[in-house]
Amino acid sequence: MREAYTETLKLSFDGRMLTCEVLKDIEIDVHHVKTDHRASVEITGGKKFLSLVLTTPDMSITFAAQKESMTKDKYKDIVAQAIVIHSLAQRILGNFMIQFIKYPCPCRMFKTKNEAIAWLDNEWKKRMK
Repeated sequence: MREAYTETLKLSFDGRMLTCEVLKDIEIDVHHVKTDHRASVEITGGKKFLSLVLTTPDMSITFAAQKESMTKDKYKDIVAQAIVIHSLAQRILGNFMIQFIKYPCPCRMFKTKNEAIAWLDNEWKKRMK
């Protein structure tokens, strides 16, 4: 298991799934998105992977960071992404990003980590035949 830390994330990569744990009391901005992406590329080594994002109840992300994070180049190696959320506000924001900004890969939100991992495993099987 490879691990890395940025100002906003703890990253863990098991060779197939990149787990991004958002640190507490964080507001993610554009410069964080760029730094986090560089760290993700480094830890995954340019391989195709699943992305599991574990949010915290007190995190936030600026609109500019949302747009920056949704570019196709940032998702070129991601097979599918699951986001574990904790609040109605996060669900509303997530739905906005999925429906209106358009994720470049399959993406769903979940209430539990186990549900998210089960969906990601299924997406891996469907897309990596």
